[in-house]
Amino acid sequence: MTKHTRQVLLSALKVVVLCLTLFLLCTSNSWAQITTDSKIAPLIEKLIDNDAHIRSLAADALVNIGSPAVPSLIQALKNQDINLRWHAASVLGDLGAEAAPAVSALSAALQDEDGQVRLYATLALGNIGTAAKAAVPSLMAALQDKEQFVRIYVPSALRKIGVEAKVAVPVLTAALKDKNPTVRYNSAYALGAMGTEAVSAVPNLIALLNDNQFYVRLGAIKGLGGIAAGFQDKANALPSSKLQKVISDFEQVLTTIQEHKDKFTETDTRLIRRPLNALKAEKETRLFDRVLEWLFGHKLLLGIAAYLILLPSVWLILLRIAPLWLLKINNALKPYTDFSLPFISVNVPLRYVLFVGWFHYHPRVLDAWVTKYIKAAREQFPKKDTVSSRACYIPIPVVLDGTTVPQLMNENLRSTFEKQRSCLVIGGEGGVGKTSLACRIAGWAMAETEDQQLCTHLMLPVLLEEEFRVTEGKSPLLEAIRGQLQALIDGLPNGEALRTTRVQPIAFKYSIALLVKDLAIPCLR
Repeated sequence: MTKHTRQVLLSALKVVVLCLTLFLLCTSNSWAQITTDSKIAPLIEKLIDNDAHIRSLAADALVNIGSPAVPSLIQALKNQDINLRWHAASVLGDLGAEAAPAVSALSAALQDEDGQVRLYATLALGNIGTAAKAAVPSLMAALQDKEQFVRIYVPSALRKIGVEAKVAVPVLTAALKDKNPTVRYNSAYALGAMGTEAVSAVPNLIALLNDNQFYVRLGAIKGLGGIAAGFQDKANALPSSKLQKVISDFEQVLTTIQEHKDKFTETDTRLIRRPLNALKAEKETRLFDRVLEWLFGHKLLLGIAAYLILLPSVWLILLRIAPLWLLKINNALKPYTDFSLPFISVNVPLRYVLFVGWFHYHPRVLDAWVTKYIKAAREQFPKKDTVSSRACYIPIPVVLDGTTVPQLMNENLRSTFEKQRSCLVIGGEGGVGKTSLACRIAGWAMAETEDQQLCTHLMLPVLLEEEFRVTEGKSPLLEAIRGQLQALIDGLPNGEALRTTRVQPIAFKYSIALLVKDLAIPCLR
């Protein structure tokens, strides 16, 4: 048997033994009782076997064993044999995230004297991914490695670690100027994986769009696209000023791409255009934010806007839910009559400066005021001697606007009393029932049901029978109305009585059926 034949048979025997060992590792229950080291140590030894096929089978076996093999591989990283160290690092890289316990040892291996060990340690940390974030400082230092293949793969490792490697943004930005184009490409690509954390690198990436190597330009596009996509994901949380700055930056990117169409494909352009369009769409929904920013930049105008919008809005809300509050607030502000307006030096009552003075005679307010006291009026008005003596009303024909009406009813007068201000004069010879008719109309003015009322709003009747007393500085008519109205509503069950000063404007301004004996019934509204 020749020497060559013996070597072939010996190699084949080794393969058979190794295959049998792998089979037993995977299938034998009794084998599982053997200590981990005794199972794994022979496989680690085979990582540096002279036969490449044996080495490959051993590496596959260790990967199949998984995390239990990691401690032994960590020890192998410290072996004096250079070949064993880089093979161990290579297997740890194939294990991926399962090799996370080896991060510290792999970080130390980045300073190994052998460039190949450093290279495979770098690759392994990248394959471990996010769990290798503790190795980021060591990887950053490795970007000053003298071995170009290490520098080439360090950015790739940082890219796979992702946002957890954001502290590496400055060194990756600096690496965009590395003399090796592959380092520039991988560094640009890695910055894209940092998302918005790499925004400071945008100007450098834009400059890289003019690189003389097409794949470096592609890396710049990928990096910028990754950063833009990161901003797209956070668009709704970005302040408007920041959103505008991002849009401006990436519009510049798109402009640069379009100016050099011969250097970029449509696929490249879409990496920027899609997130940019999404950011612009978000901006379009922020009209209100832009208005607010502008207003806060012009505080005087903001104050004027708040004054002109918010105060009237408050009064309008009260007008809907509690209209009588407007009357109370107006009355509380009445004493303050000398408020000086800025810039024009004009004195105006405070209630009008605050706009409430324009609301307190609103129909809703006055309707609410009449509604509040209508019950007392219904009780007190029929008790007047003139009214009680005419409680039994006998209908008589009347002539209304030239038309004879056999029996005057409330619906005959609705068109008259629906007007803003109306006056109905009842004339005739003495004793024909003019006062009785006036009292009848007063009853309709405060009727409980709509079909019996004179119009859509209730009215408080005031009966004036005595001569008006002339008082200096005061209107006798108003004084008479004030006195009668006060007497009418003083009889509230809870004893509430309005001060004369509060009665006067209501009496004169709104919803008073004024009965002047033998003369007229005007309705003032």
